[in-house]
This record gives sequence, C-alpha cells and structure tokens, in this order.
Amino acid sequence: MITVVEAWRGLAALIVVWAHWGPPLGWPMGPMGFAFTGVDLFFVLSGFVFAPALLGVTRTSLAPYVVRRMLRIYPAYLVALLIYIGLAWHAGKPLLYVPEHLLMAHMQSREMTFYYNPVFWSLPSEVTFYAFVPIVAWCLIRVGSSYWAALLGLAILIRLWLVLEADGIVQNSAYIALHHLPGLLVEFLLGVWVWTRAQRPLGRRAAVALGLGGVLGWLLLARLFLWLENRPSGPSWIHGQLGLVAAVCFAMVLLSSLQWPQPKPKSWTRVGAYWTGKLSYPLYLLHIAWLAPTQAWVREWGTVLGSAAGGLGLLASCWLLNVAVEDPARAWGRKLSARLTTKTHPR
Repeated sequence: MITVVEAWRGLAALIVVWAHWGPPLGWPMGPMGFAFTGVDLFFVLSGFVFAPALLGVTRTSLAPYVVRRMLRIYPAYLVALLIYIGLAWHAGKPLLYVPEHLLMAHMQSREMTFYYNPVFWSLPSEVTFYAFVPIVAWCLIRVGSSYWAALLGLAILIRLWLVLEADGIVQNSAYIALHHLPGLLVEFLLGVWVWTRAQRPLGRRAAVALGLGGVLGWLLLARLFLWLENRPSGPSWIHGQLGLVAAVCFAMVLLSSLQWPQPKPKSWTRVGAYWTGKLSYPLYLLHIAWLAPTQAWVREWGTVLGSAAGGLGLLASCWLLNVAVEDPARAWGRKLSARLTTKTHPR
C-alpha cells in the first residue's frame, strides 16, 4: 500500500461528495464549486496504479488480470446499481436502461448515463481503460516502453479533435467519445507520467514548488470556472475542458506528495489513509443514495446536524458494502487469479 495514493483516493471521493451534496445541503462552496474534478483525480490515480502493468514492468497473464479487475470493480457496482434501481422503482420511475447499466455499457447518452446515478458515468471509461492496459502493454513490450510518451501526445491530439467535433446538443459520437476513454485517456496517461517520474528522486525544493503550483493552479481554475458559470452568455467550450487542466494540477500535487516519507505502520496517518482509500469506492458509489434523506434531515435539524446524520449513515453503508461485498470479492479475485496463474505457468 502506498499511503499517499490511498489518501488521495479517499480525498478524491470526498471532493466528489462535496460537489454533489454541497449545493442542495447549503454547504459553503466557493472554490468547491469546482469539486466535480475529483473524478479527474481518480483517473490520474488509476493511471498511476496501472503504470507498471501498462509499461510492462509487472507482467501477468490475461485471464488472471481480467478476473482481478472484474471482481475488484463489478460486485460493489452491481449492489449499488440494484440499490438505485430499487430507489427508482419506489419513486415510481420507469426502470429503463437496466441491461445497459448491468453491462456497464450505459455511456451512450446523457439520459441513459445519468438515469440511476450520475456518478456512474465514469465507470465505463474506467473499465475500458482496464481493457486498454494489456493491449498497450503488449505493444510497448515489442516497440519499447519509452514510446508511451508518443501515446500521450496522440491522446492529446485526439482530445483536441474531439473538442472541435463534439456537439452536446445532438450528443453526437464525438461528444460521447469525449466523455469516454478516447477523450479521457490523457488523464490516465498523466498518472503514468507521475509513476515514471517518481522512479527518480525529486529535490525537496522542486517537490514543494510542484505541489504549491498544483494547488494554486487548481484554485485559479476554480475561479475561472465560477467566472465562466456566471457569464450572461453562458459557459463556452473552455468550460468543459477545465477538468483536463485540473488533472495536470492533480498530477503535479501527486508527484510532489510521493516525495514524502512513508509513515510508520501503526501511525494514525497510515491507518487514516488506509481507511479513506478502502472506503473511497463505496463512498463514490453510494453518496447519491443518501442525498435525499440528508436533505430531509437538514430541513428538520439544520445544516450541521442533518449533514452529520447523513454523513454517518453514508459511512456506515460504505463500511457494510466494503466488508460484505467489496473485500470478499477482491479476496476471491486474488485467489482465483493465483490459481489461473499457476495453471498458466506451472512450477
């Protein structure tokens, strides 16, 4: 476990919660109006975690890899999806697009993507990145891992082309691709860049400057985002691309924080990072389900007590999802993966 990465994973989930809970619950926003970019931080972290596999530093057979990845992400997602389907049914909402969501193929239109839970939009992109990793790793093994930088350049060009071609009104294919792997690949590859650069020591002054630059850059982007939001003419195309620049800022801060020494095994810092990372995925999946009851409690008890009650309920449900579904599925995936590896490469 890399403590810093786990801490950032938890922070990313909390930032997304703030983005969705803040306005309806009356929380102070300010720069946190830009907090939806916590999703971009998740993409950068995914690129960092999968960089060794993508660059061929760590190698595994395809079947064990697929088993581990699917049992890591899908069981908890399936439980969360069933919860949201149940909530929709209880509210009298037609149960549309169920097969697409079950197959994680719901990123086809805004309505389909956001129908049950708006945060589900990012998961198909994450899954396609999982599929992308072994393909690119296979190619880089043959041509040289240094060519991944060319892939980053190509991803930037594709992103720019999609921006020019995308039409959010008709939701054409370029618009959908912009919010799927073709458009988001740059953010994953920024995480790969962080991993490659972190293999070499970074001076203390450089690390501090990089971290401060990332934080200040994100705050300036938040200010720009709010200005664009409040313009009489409405947001421009720039508005939709600030997430990419935010991902650059996150990459800078992540690289800077990786220079910090690892805390001691039983220190509160390490334990806190462990649990924030451990609960980050359930927190990401379930927080929208708790928004409506939390709004009711805020109306009855006030912002502080109502938000605290909703937060405690959310954390309890996240812990339950983790211990009852996510952890057992992950352990099963590792066990099954080990068996498949043994069959593929017997001793």
